[in-house]
Amino acid sequence: MACSTAKSLTLLESLSIDDCEMIQEIIACEGEEIQGNIVFPKLKYLELSCLPSLASSSLAHHLLEFPVLQIVKVKKCPKMKNFCQGELSTPRLEQAHLTGDEDGELQWEGDLNTTIKHMFDEM
Repeated sequence: MACSTAKSLTLLESLSIDDCEMIQEIIACEGEEIQGNIVFPKLKYLELSCLPSLASSSLAHHLLEFPVLQIVKVKKCPKMKNFCQGELSTPRLEQAHLTGDEDGELQWEGDLNTTIKHMFDEM
């Protein structure tokens, strides 16, 4: 989705993206001038599943804010090296379900970017 679209999703509470071989990033900001942060003020649940080409949720260098995000599930995303390239704020998130298979074990390395990088390094 475009940055402008992402910024308009202020009421989004749950997002699940599943089974797409082509998707490389969730928020694409190429050619867009970004003013301010991208904030998902009500998003509590995020699941990314079976996305073999996904490298990052966003390759742009901007601040992504998820003030109430509580659950993140990432499975079968073997190319994902980090959650985003820019800064990330997830103050309520303290664990993530990350796995290369269906088991979804809980992991937490202090923040979401570090947790995903750690998962990638182990694979």
